[in-house]
Amino acid sequence: MRISVLLAGFIMVVTTIQTVGAQSVAESPENTFFKAIRANQNESYITFSQGLGNLEPLIFEASIEPYFLIRTSKDARWGATLSPTIRLRMFAEESLPVRTPSYNPYISFYHQIQLKRGETSHTLYVFLTLAHHSNGQEGDFYLPDGAVNTKTGNFSTNYFEIGLFFNRHLLPFANTNEYLKTSIEVHPDLDMNPELIGQYGNVRWHNRLKIYRFSWKQLRNFFDEDQGYSAKIPDWSAVFETTWIFGGKAGAPALDFSERFNFMAKLAYKPINARDVSFFVKLYTGEDFYNIYFKRRISTLQFGLQAFAF
Repeated sequence: MRISVLLAGFIMVVTTIQTVGAQSVAESPENTFFKAIRANQNESYITFSQGLGNLEPLIFEASIEPYFLIRTSKDARWGATLSPTIRLRMFAEESLPVRTPSYNPYISFYHQIQLKRGETSHTLYVFLTLAHHSNGQEGDFYLPDGAVNTKTGNFSTNYFEIGLFFNRHLLPFANTNEYLKTSIEVHPDLDMNPELIGQYGNVRWHNRLKIYRFSWKQLRNFFDEDQGYSAKIPDWSAVFETTWIFGGKAGAPALDFSERFNFMAKLAYKPINARDVSFFVKLYTGEDFYNIYFKRRISTLQFGLQAFAF
């Protein structure tokens, strides 16, 4: 756990520095690079119960994912984000326990690349993420009967993710923005639970398409540097994600679609008079992403509230 402690301490220090400098940074208008970084962040959310599917009864599921954008100047082509991400599930049981929360702090570095093909110029954004994922427990991974100890069993892994994203207009509508992202996530057995080796799948290929739909007025002001964030928050957003899990997966064949493929689709709507919150509906099927519960497959349809990272 030494690496995770150092990572957590580093994030706390940089977060403090970012908070102190937030006012001066906010006064500097953003360029397209930083807007693209914001558009590719994950949203904090909370669900109403467990939704529909095969999850156990929950009061809520929540993901707390504030991020801190680090930049040096308006025209910078390098940037970074920090997040102390925490995921929670409150079970609908006596005393309403929150069992084995997921701690997933990370730091991501971004670089903008300009590519030219003849007279046409294309912009790509490459990134590298260093992250830790654990549940804060120290009990044995297995119970005496051989079952996974989901209450106090230790789950811990460190990983890096490398990939790229770019903005392409794909839909036949003028008032939308689309972002595509692809990346490879690698768990190099660095301070990783021995029990996870050969079971967790140490290489994962992620793909994501994000679609933002703006009102016509917002679209006209989208690239106006004098407009505030509230004028640029999209009315609708849709997210589609896929993940394919490579590596040892508890004996699953290399092409076992039912064990190695994850899919998520989410639609969110921001009411006209709401600035910081939107309603969403999310469909997910695949490996349970809640730390030590990874050995089971879940299929859920959830409803809730989220904050736009945009």
